[in-house]
Amino acid sequence: MAEYSSGAIYFTGLGNGTDFDSIIEATMTAESFRLTQLESWRDTWAEKVEVLQELNTELLALRTALKAMDTKAEFVTMDVSVSDSSALTVTATGDADVANHTVVVGQLACNDIWVNSATGEASSSDSITDTDATMTYSYGGQEYTIDVPAGTTLSGLVNIINNNTLSNSGVRAAVLNDGSAYHLQLYGMDQGADNAVAITDCSIEGYAPEDFENTQVAKNAWLKVDGYPSGEDQWIERATNTVTDLLDGLTLNLRGVSSSGGVSVSVAVDTDAMYETIVSFMDSLNTIYALIDELTAVSDEGESVEGSIMTGNYGVDMIKQNLKSITASRALGFSYYDEATGSGDLFTSLAQIGIVTDTDESSETFGMLVLDTDPGAGLTLIQALAEDPLAVADLFVADNEGVSMSSDFGHVSNISGITEPGDHEVAYEISGGAIIAATINGEAATVSGNSITGAAGTAAAGMVLQVHTMDDGSYTGTVRIKQGTIAEMVASLANITDSESGILNIIADNYQTIVDNTEKRIAEEEARLELKERTLRTMYAKLEATLSSYESLDTSLDSLIDQLPSTSS
Repeated sequence: MAEYSSGAIYFTGLGNGTDFDSIIEATMTAESFRLTQLESWRDTWAEKVEVLQELNTELLALRTALKAMDTKAEFVTMDVSVSDSSALTVTATGDADVANHTVVVGQLACNDIWVNSATGEASSSDSITDTDATMTYSYGGQEYTIDVPAGTTLSGLVNIINNNTLSNSGVRAAVLNDGSAYHLQLYGMDQGADNAVAITDCSIEGYAPEDFENTQVAKNAWLKVDGYPSGEDQWIERATNTVTDLLDGLTLNLRGVSSSGGVSVSVAVDTDAMYETIVSFMDSLNTIYALIDELTAVSDEGESVEGSIMTGNYGVDMIKQNLKSITASRALGFSYYDEATGSGDLFTSLAQIGIVTDTDESSETFGMLVLDTDPGAGLTLIQALAEDPLAVADLFVADNEGVSMSSDFGHVSNISGITEPGDHEVAYEISGGAIIAATINGEAATVSGNSITGAAGTAAAGMVLQVHTMDDGSYTGTVRIKQGTIAEMVASLANITDSESGILNIIADNYQTIVDNTEKRIAEEEARLELKERTLRTMYAKLEATLSSYESLDTSLDSLIDQLPSTSS
């Protein structure tokens, strides 16, 4: 090899004028056709993997956005007004009922406060004891003793009490300056009659229990709601002025004693806020639709038709169809409203409240969710919210609410995430006043007394029914487990984006396998081409050496011929 080349530098064409490098490059270009194909193939699939991962990320973001509005408390905004905010303010979650209440505040809850009124110190930094002492007090029924070293000042005693983390008693101390002297103040951190402070013993002179004055007595708040309790001296009591457990979904913030007539509280749905929430839901979904349309678009310009990176991809198409099916179909477990009987759900699909898919192919919003402003016999979103905002909310966020469609048996309970939403067909037989057999959706159910429970591993798992009619005979009926549109979509997106079983991740993993296998083939092809080029360079180097040898011989022959004596005729 050294005879024909020096390292990686080849001296082609130096002896005979032939450009072997160009010949080799042209040959290698032709030989590299397969490599170019493989690299293009790899890049295409790698791009698809990247696009699927980006789409999966966007779907996860959509699920997060929907999760923030998938309960009634999050989806519904309540508007609360009170007639006297100096006595009471009220906040509400979406779980609150639309109602009017009257609340009487008879007394505010207070914490216990004691002041050493008998002893005043000239300075808070003067020593209050020349000997080691102790101080004992009780709080909430528990007694605590602290050590007070000799030389402790009033400020030092305050610090000892406040830093008494070992007992963590909930009692705090402060220095109270009345303008002429400094006094020790003790107070409980918690309101309510059960949180009284009592100084039971103290060996510091001037700080005995009798030296303290109870300047504020611990007591409970007193309330009456809608006239209850009716007795003049009877009250609902709470240990705090922030009451969260009196009326569902309402937090009462007590600020002062009200008049005997009480404070009027009005709770209504803020339909404007709900409208904005619904529009936000539509915008979030339309963002995904637009992205999928971009990824799967087909351009038809002139005679050429060109698809996008994901055109025809079954997984992406399936996701879009899945989401559209949820928004277009009757919500799971909902039943159509019967005006004659008043039974069923007022709204069962988004189209009934004016949310439809734009079918105008010339429109910029084609295929997107839009608000129908002229729904004919139906309602616009604004009209639906005005008619029954809570029915609108139910359509979006009903969370596994069970309803029996039969008077013979009732729904008792089910387990969210276990019991599948939708319609469940129930059949059972009673003989001798006892249930002898029962099925749900055609599968055997568990019977105990007058209860029927869905079997584990079935769609009805976790669902419990109670039979009311125990007369002998065969009975059938339907139980509906209601799941709102947003709740259904959140569950669907959880399956779609699952890190192991999600369709996009499965497809992306398959595509990544193609990329990895193609990388191996590329490496093999690169090795083949490298060997091919070395072979060509070796061959042409040998050829060049041979040609150079012939060239040198030709030159020598010419020289010899020139040296021959000329002959004359």
